[in-house]
Amino acid sequence: MKMKIRKLLLLACSAVSTAGCVSNFQDSTKTDAATIVFRKEGDFTAQAFIYDGAAECTNRHKLPMMTAAKEVASKVDTRAPLSFSMFYTKNMGIAERYCVATRTFTPEPSHRYLASLSVIDGHCQLNLSDEGTPASPIDPPSRTESQTKSWKRALSEQGPFC
Repeated sequence: MKMKIRKLLLLACSAVSTAGCVSNFQDSTKTDAATIVFRKEGDFTAQAFIYDGAAECTNRHKLPMMTAAKEVASKVDTRAPLSFSMFYTKNMGIAERYCVATRTFTPEPSHRYLASLSVIDGHCQLNLSDEGTPASPIDPPSRTESQTKSWKRALSEQGPFC
């Protein structure tokens, strides 16, 4: 009986310790990968997450936190839907404010995209624009067709987050 309880406790501790772990996003190594620049527009902390499963925002991977740095760039696979979220947090002394914006779009080969997060009255506003390719830049950048998704808390890092 004691052995069963000990095994159950060990199993529970193992599950809890791994459930909250988020893996780092690994840039695509494909030659036609697209670049997404995640930028924060303001004096706050922000972080972006990219999901393996675009439909329901499953299996999320984190990008570096943006505190002093205003932006971080990543290479992503193309020709398939991609979902990502940007989080805003601001410590207000006693309380902490946050919001999350999530988008899904299909990156085109070799294109450069700008995902720009601003916060207006505590609400996240996420703009996504296409800056074209190195050989054929778009000036000014064009708004990228994307789908806004409702973010939700998940029970684990596997999701679903939308």
